[in-house]
Amino acid sequence: MPIGTDSRLFERLEGELAVRYSPRGSDREFCTTTKNISGGGARMSLLKKLEPGTVLDLEMFRYNTDLKVRCSAKVVWIWDEPMDKNDEQHFEAGIQFQNAHLLYIGKLMNYLEKQNNLS
Repeated sequence: MPIGTDSRLFERLEGELAVRYSPRGSDREFCTTTKNISGGGARMSLLKKLEPGTVLDLEMFRYNTDLKVRCSAKVVWIWDEPMDKNDEQHFEAGIQFQNAHLLYIGKLMNYLEKQNNLS
């Protein structure tokens, strides 16, 4: 008997990409990394707890290249507990891309797939 179903439309790849993000309307910018990514969204660490529904302006990129994507995204879930108990930061969150260019996300995913195959 199946325990749960995975209704994702896109394949999800494990891997780290650099991310710069800012909650919409804020003048603060944060830097973090992805945990995994798909054509529809990503899992990443947030440096501040944000509520589901919060819209982010973000840029994901691979260091030392021009391979990047800029888009808006929406926080769809967040862990209630911080991942780092010592400083109560680094909340894990799922984000959904709102206006991403799939070609550029595909290029970033291709890079991660190659990295995963080398491991």
